Amino acid sequence: MRREASDRLRAKLLESGAAGMVLTTTDNVGYLSGFESVMDGWRLPEPISAVFLPASADLPVTLFLPEASLISLVVAAREGQDLLFDRLRTFDFLNFCITARSVDMDLELPADVVEELNALATCIDGSCASNIINALAECLRHQGLVGKTVLFDDMRVGMALNQASGQKYADGLETIMAARSIKTSAELDIFRETGKKADRVMEFTVGELRSGRSWAEIEKRVSHFMIDEDIDPLPHSPMLFGGSYDTIFRPDLFRTFYDKPFSHGDIAILETQGRYKNTWIDINRTAHFGEAPPAFREQHAQIQRCFSEMVAQLKPGANTAEICASVRSSTARDLTVPEKLLMIIHSIGRVPLESPVPFPSTGLLAATEGFEVKPSMVLSVDCLYFGSRYGPSHMENVFLIGEDGADSIYKYPLELIEVD
Repeated sequence: MRREASDRLRAKLLESGAAGMVLTTTDNVGYLSGFESVMDGWRLPEPISAVFLPASADLPVTLFLPEASLISLVVAAREGQDLLFDRLRTFDFLNFCITARSVDMDLELPADVVEELNALATCIDGSCASNIINALAECLRHQGLVGKTVLFDDMRVGMALNQASGQKYADGLETIMAARSIKTSAELDIFRETGKKADRVMEFTVGELRSGRSWAEIEKRVSHFMIDEDIDPLPHSPMLFGGSYDTIFRPDLFRTFYDKPFSHGDIAILETQGRYKNTWIDINRTAHFGEAPPAFREQHAQIQRCFSEMVAQLKPGANTAEICASVRSSTARDLTVPEKLLMIIHSIGRVPLESPVPFPSTGLLAATEGFEVKPSMVLSVDCLYFGSRYGPSHMENVFLIGEDGADSIYKYPLELIEVD
């Protein structure tokens, strides 16, 4: 997986004329090198690891990490993690590394661990730098790249290197996101696994729905189930849309806190989200407590027809915004308030939005201009109706894009869910 990803990214570097790319954001470091720091969960505003990919295949891929974290490479190798690096460079992280270097006469590492650490030591270039910027600067100087343009996924890092050593730098965020939007064969295999996981989570969630139970109770049960399935739930809650709804749908768009227990006639939007093997799960269904009125059933069926029409057009060469516009001007016109139907197709991967759209990719043009569908993309199709006459109807699936069309990785039925 890593070599396939690095080859694709290196090809893009050669197209751009850049001498290489420095990645320092957590997901990009993990994407290219497979390295994950135990401290990534701290969500620090500054990088604590990096990877340098040179455009020339004759130069080494270098991984940068705190010296005290070298042991994590031993652990990763023993766990069978797919790591990519040719050389290593280390730096101090606060005073952690100083503490780790201190001699403890009562500590004796097992011989096999010492052997593996000694092998890693032969991969280290230079001495331990005082910080990550100095480690990067020394590496780029050593490879003779200071006078050549290097791309950065974090321009603050590029600016710091320019101030430290005169390094020429440019923005590489769009380059790395374009590479990430086309999945490797290994990534596609993981996505197929997430499909089975998502179906299990949705089945469990539906089984937990019943009148008299609160949304908070259900969320806790779903969260525990996801953790048992080796899924990291969406932070704060495993469900993006929350709460129960009466005849008036009253969001905040993504959160509606409703403390009362569910009762007959309520509608619940079930969007269970989380990460499995660093791959995002994004499935959405609609549930009605008690038998749904015919008008609401018909509304949901209309949304499903819009969804099916979007999927039918989801083929290589199509434009995502044009697909949505086509449905909006045809099938969606039958809805009570067509303007309240949110349709969007977005790339998904290590994060929910990996769309190959120029920065800022979360602005209006990303939805109104879209992007070209290509083979080996993984795309989420959202069809979310916020109409209030009968209540909301939502559905969402993730699709693998093949040469001729799209295949849903989620198999849980799209039809309206009715529970007691």
